[in-house]
Amino acid sequence: MTEGLESDPRVLWSEDVLRYRDTDANGHVNNAVFAAFCESGRVQFFASHLTPVLGPDTFFVIARFVIDYRAELHYPGRVRTATWLARTGRTSLGFRHRILTGEVVAGEAESVCVLLAKDTRRPAPLGAAGDAAARLVVEAG
Repeated sequence: MTEGLESDPRVLWSEDVLRYRDTDANGHVNNAVFAAFCESGRVQFFASHLTPVLGPDTFFVIARFVIDYRAELHYPGRVRTATWLARTGRTSLGFRHRILTGEVVAGEAESVCVLLAKDTRRPAPLGAAGDAAARLVVEAG
């Protein structure tokens, strides 16, 4: 399930509490909440590893997000989300996410974030952030 991710320092783990308001008419946690778990991990990943080396006139946006739902989640409960960098490009970063409840994989996701220049709002080279990111790529998953 975690296939070595638990012990890899390049993998960021975030934890969330399932709330009653996360549930939908079907009695399980709504699919959109899974996206929020992944966002939480990405934001923490950026803050921990990449924001300090970003240029002041750039910012990341999400360009692609895909979720595979593996199991239902129900209130009450907790989830842990693993977030890791799967690839780097010239202007983008590819992330993988794994959402677990206990030892059960509830969802897996992929996301691509693109660095934009504030003035042009067009893709910008990663530069120093790309150098830092390259050292954080995890081949597993």
